[in-house]
This record gives sequence, structure tokens and C-alpha cells, in this order.
Amino acid sequence: MTDVGVRERRNVVDAAARVLTEVCAPWVVNIASSMVIGIAVGAPGWGAFVALCAGVVPMAVILAGMRRATIGDHHVSKIDERHLLIVVLLFVVVAGLVVQVVAHAPIEMIAFMSAGLVALAVAAAITSVFRWKVSVHTGVSAGVTVVLALAVSPWWLLALTLTPLVGWSRVRLGAHTTGQVVVGALTGAVAAGLTYALIA
Repeated sequence: MTDVGVRERRNVVDAAARVLTEVCAPWVVNIASSMVIGIAVGAPGWGAFVALCAGVVPMAVILAGMRRATIGDHHVSKIDERHLLIVVLLFVVVAGLVVQVVAHAPIEMIAFMSAGLVALAVAAAITSVFRWKVSVHTGVSAGVTVVLALAVSPWWLLALTLTPLVGWSRVRLGAHTTGQVVVGALTGAVAAGLTYALIA
């Protein structure tokens, strides 16, 4: 294969990695899964509320940080930019949970948001205490898939095949190491899955 051919192949692979990274971004997955669970339990309004708290608001906060130049990119690639952001996101999710509990939201929706809160707290601990940039992409991918399998149908476990692909995309783009995507997936699946199972 010529040098031109090699470059073209690399460009195609890199483009595929970028598409996977964007389509499976945490905020996108959170919005989609919130609506799926909301519809599945007959509470699409609560699904939209959780989507707002877990997807729309977090991305709005990130974009605001980018405008102020306190966050470099929408994936928050620099570890030092993640600390304050995580605190803000934890506050948003806790506030959303309070609203759900006070308004007597379906237990499945409360459990789903609680699962996200615990998974985020675990990722925060690894990031802040150990200063290791664990992958939120793979954490959300695996965690949401396990919760969907528990809440909606075991068939959702088939979607776990996407998590290694998401991990590959993050490594390919230089955002994480292999260890960071693996740990992200394992902690996300365990933290979110156990939390949902205990509450729902």
C-alpha cells in the first residue's frame, strides 16, 4: 500500500472514531436512555425531566465553560478542567433527584438518576483523588446499558457490544489509555447496575 493509501485509510479510521465518540457521547446517551426508560415505564414526562438533568444541562454547563475559556473542548479532555465541572454536575443531579422524590416520580426514574449519580461520584473520586482521567464515555455506555437491561429488557445487554467500540474510539483519538476506558466501563456498569437494582 502506498503512503497515500495508508494516509487515506488512517483518515477513514479516525473519522469513524470521531463519529463514534460524538454519537456515543455521555450527554447523548443519557438523553436517549432517559427517554427510553421514561416511555417504557409509562412516564415520558419524567423521562424528559431526567434527560434535561442528565444530558441537556450538563452539556449547557460545558458549553458555557468553553465560552468562558475555562473548558477547552466539549469532551473536557484536560483533567484539571473536570474537577469543578463534576461538582456542578453532581449538584444538578442531586437537585433533580430531590425534585423527583418530592414530586413522587416513578421509582424506576428515581433509581435511574440515582444510578447515574453514584456512577458519576465514583468517576469523580477516581479523577480527583487519584488524578486519573477515567473514561466517562465508556462508563456511561456500560452503565446505561446494564440499567436498561434491568429496567426494560435483558435484550439491552446486546448493546454492551458498543462499549468496546466506544473505548476504541477514545483510545484511537488519544483521549484515554486502554486502562482508562476499561476501568470506566467496569466501574460504570457495576456502580450504575448495583444502584439501580437496589432502589428499583
